[in-house]
Amino acid sequence: MAFKKNKNKKQKLIIIFFICLFILPAAANAENYRVIFNQLDGVGDDYGPGDYQYPQNHIFQNKGNLFDLKSMTIFESENEYKIRFSFSNLTDPWNAEYEFSLPLLELYIDNHEGGSNKLFYDGANVSFNDNFYWNKFIKISGWWVRSFNPDSKKENILNVNEISLNDPDSNGNLSLSRVDNNIFLKVPKTEVDSLQNSKIIIMVGSFDPFGYDHFRSLSKTKRYWKIYSENDIPNSSSPRVLDILVPGGRSQKEILSGELPQLPYLNVKGEISARVPTLVDYLMPINKISLAILFLYILVLIFVAFKFNYRR
Repeated sequence: MAFKKNKNKKQKLIIIFFICLFILPAAANAENYRVIFNQLDGVGDDYGPGDYQYPQNHIFQNKGNLFDLKSMTIFESENEYKIRFSFSNLTDPWNAEYEFSLPLLELYIDNHEGGSNKLFYDGANVSFNDNFYWNKFIKISGWWVRSFNPDSKKENILNVNEISLNDPDSNGNLSLSRVDNNIFLKVPKTEVDSLQNSKIIIMVGSFDPFGYDHFRSLSKTKRYWKIYSENDIPNSSSPRVLDILVPGGRSQKEILSGELPQLPYLNVKGEISARVPTLVDYLMPINKISLAILFLYILVLIFVAFKFNYRR
């Protein structure tokens, strides 16, 4: 009789386990994202053309790869895109709105006929290929994220109160968050249209709320708040970019060398894989809190099952 009760108890636990196993992927698959772009980048190459060094202030020292973009992934759902920027080491010494203080990201998107072949602002000190005419420009800091098109009105770059730290409500329809060393940007399709068969350029600088176009300046000598290079830097035309997403087979050092270097673009061709998703794929979009709640739910069910069978 006792053997039969134990057998029934095991059967119930197995049933509960499989019910929870099916609940977990269902919850994870609620957003139904698929990967349409994934590009890896070299690790430890946040040195611009090869010789840029961090400022001497303590928040930059004794810490490595503070601006190092390791990869970029674009997920697509029915109504929006989720873009993941993976960094080597995100820090937040200034307690920013989105929990990262130092990187400044600029994303240019060419997904329509026409557009502009020039930077929206020229703070990055780079140029574009003759085949790249952008239609959407997204600028990201730890305090705000903004979207522009070539006809957008340019803001007064000297008005720090409006365009720097005190304007968190300017994000519009865009959503920004940080998870560990990843920055997630959610963009409604109504904001950017389709990214299928588009061209993109992504660059990373050092955020300076008082810098020209929010880029940290360069210096020929080691300074507390400026990027240093041993080379003779003509500040008016040398790139203020520390890292870029580089197409395979290209060298970042070569791309960013010289004056107003021309950045290559990457192609977003569409869905990467049509394979059947696994449990691991389903778990990827879920954050740690959601996982903790689900597993706690499983433990409670197991506890209740044991308690119920024990009393019987």
